Amino acid sequence: MEALRAEGVCTSIGVCNFTPAALAALLAVCSVPPAVNQVERHPLLPQWELLDFCVSKRIVVQAHSPLGQGRAELLQHEVIRRVAQESGLSPAQVLLQWNLRHGVAVVPKCSSVSHATEILNSVAPATTRLSPAQMELIDTLAPAKKRFVNPPFMSGGLASSSFAW
Repeated sequence: MEALRAEGVCTSIGVCNFTPAALAALLAVCSVPPAVNQVERHPLLPQWELLDFCVSKRIVVQAHSPLGQGRAELLQHEVIRRVAQESGLSPAQVLLQWNLRHGVAVVPKCSSVSHATEILNSVAPATTRLSPAQMELIDTLAPAKKRFVNPPFMSGGLASSSFAW
């Protein structure tokens, strides 16, 4: 990947599903650190340690599946629904804003024009923002660390079979 960057084929290198340990191992041997680490991240899997590590190394965290793949367990969670009702946002907008407010880029799936519009409206300047109290409430949802995407390679200690792109 570094050779491709040096040849001008790409401008940045990114990785996917790297844990702090896997990133530390990579950083010890690479000459070009990854610009981004794409991971599953939502309030039921906030990955605080990973987020802190990436911030300290200036690696952008990008959330795939920020809506929990549309699972009711997340979108219909009582806290998410309550915050949505209080803020006038949809549950999906609440989840996207939660990640964005933590400085995490998001890659939500859009299955229709209405979903795409809802996503874009969640970041529009006129959109209601979550209050600090609402953010704090959502931050406390993850005692069980619920993963919705769980490929076999994620069970290793370093996630050494993670993807680089």
